[in-house]
Amino acid sequence: MSKAIIVVDFAYKGTQRKGHGTGRKGLSSTLKYLQYRDKVQNLLAENRDYERWQDRGMGIHWRDILKNSDDLQSKHVLAWTWVVSPAPDLMALVPENQRRDFVCDLTEKVVEDYYIERGFAVPEYSYILHDRQTDEEGMQQLHTHIVLPGTVPSVAERLPVYNNKERGHDALFRDVATRHFSEMLDDVIGPEWRMHREEEPEIEPAQMKDPNDLDAWFGRD
Repeated sequence: MSKAIIVVDFAYKGTQRKGHGTGRKGLSSTLKYLQYRDKVQNLLAENRDYERWQDRGMGIHWRDILKNSDDLQSKHVLAWTWVVSPAPDLMALVPENQRRDFVCDLTEKVVEDYYIERGFAVPEYSYILHDRQTDEEGMQQLHTHIVLPGTVPSVAERLPVYNNKERGHDALFRDVATRHFSEMLDDVIGPEWRMHREEEPEIEPAQMKDPNDLDAWFGRD
């Protein structure tokens, strides 16, 4: 089988604290970590005029996102936290000056189409673009962390949303992401990018990073 072209995953912060990294305190810590992890940008990130988060309704600062998560939570889910990480070797084929916008556009397409295919209205969300080097090859690994509420809007009242791997929601997530990434690569590079995926080993689940293990995405200084 061919090697996966994109890694996506979802996790959530529950409304109740059940240990380290959970509940409202866990979400607060995660949001601050995402906003301030890049030490070079810390001073800028403190300034509300510096829009590090891409705001699609949840806010441009971790405090805004936390408040909106409180307001839009479901009975069990305070917020969903997603990761969208296209393959570094394929992103290297995209012209460097287009890569950041490319990943942002990809993220928005994936979020919006996933909810539409689930039969829901698209909810509010915010996401942040991060950059790191891969552990072995040292290639650029642009990826996004997305924060979404536990509910979605509807005509009458907000509806809870649950993502369940046993019900195939993770497979749908991957399919939506793979389709959009493939189409965008076709548009920017052409079909020749597919030669990079012929007869290569498939990524094993154990190789995928845990979306809650932030050190796996950033490493330690």
